[in-house]
Amino acid sequence: MDIFALVQAVIALLVITAPPDPAKILLFNKMIEEANLPRSKSAIKVALIVAAILGGAALGGAQIAKLMGIDLNAFSVVGGIVVAGMGFEMLYGGAVSKTQGQQQIQKDAPGEGDGLVMPLSIPLIAGPGAIVTCVTISSSSAHGMLAALAGVASVAALTFVSLNWLGGFLASVPARTTALLLRIGGMLLATIGMQMLLGGLKKFFEAT
Repeated sequence: MDIFALVQAVIALLVITAPPDPAKILLFNKMIEEANLPRSKSAIKVALIVAAILGGAALGGAQIAKLMGIDLNAFSVVGGIVVAGMGFEMLYGGAVSKTQGQQQIQKDAPGEGDGLVMPLSIPLIAGPGAIVTCVTISSSSAHGMLAALAGVASVAALTFVSLNWLGGFLASVPARTTALLLRIGGMLLATIGMQMLLGGLKKFFEAT
């Protein structure tokens, strides 16, 4: 098992999903207050839903792509472009990528039911960008699936910790500090995305 690939997968998914994002925590607080829901059980529910969605993408995404006749190396190239693009968006915008549903936070819409499934779990945490990243990582190498699942487990754990225990603290972090952290995360994400892109290109040309 390549430890570097494992660490890279965990960092990529944590940066993309951004469970400690104060905007997401504030939205979660509003949802449970309005619906009078217990914090711990609600945080566990969100974490499990996120784990199921991203875990499913890591386990079956590559197989579905194969059934559709999509070259996995080409998918890695496209996935790298998506991840790098999200990183650049965060780097220059200082906010969570719109691909992850940031506009939904700005609308402050609770969605259907209590809102914990939609829009909080998906697309705000387990959004399209995170799903593409899971599929890309899982199909990138022989141990890619294990790396992707490790990243998914990290996201689920941090989601629970953020929503259940860090709500009060992170919700009070100044906007400038949050924007700075997101820019740094965006730079890391753009770098990881470019590595995915170049790795996919190398494998694609080696296979042809």
